[in-house]
Amino acid sequence: AQLRSLAAQAGPLVPQLVAQQRQRFLDRWREAMGLVEGGALPEAAQDRALAEATAFAIRIDVAEELTRLNSHLDELDRLLAKGGEVGKRLDFLIQELHREANTLGSKSAALELTHISVDMKVLIEQMREQVQNIE
Repeated sequence: AQLRSLAAQAGPLVPQLVAQQRQRFLDRWREAMGLVEGGALPEAAQDRALAEATAFAIRIDVAEELTRLNSHLDELDRLLAKGGEVGKRLDFLIQELHREANTLGSKSAALELTHISVDMKVLIEQMREQVQNIE
């Protein structure tokens, strides 16, 4: 429940982060276009713009991590309700949750999102300890 709450807090930050990254991209684009005016080849400016656009696209895609995190939490709820021998599967899901929280933190362009990621990792580590007791 606490992880879901943190994911819900992170969701509304995504549009703000996209806008910030968009502005950074536009600034870098203008800088790259300045290279053309300075006598550099247009191909160099195009390559630079493509590299910036690619980095931009990868950097802002934290919504995907939030979606996967929620999906893993749904599966965790399903397994806990099912009962039985679920230790190994729970351990795997904990690893996946940690991976998503890590990626969320590494892509973070805002301090608030970084704090959410760290809080998630603390909770996931507590869950990992509990799951190891189940195994």
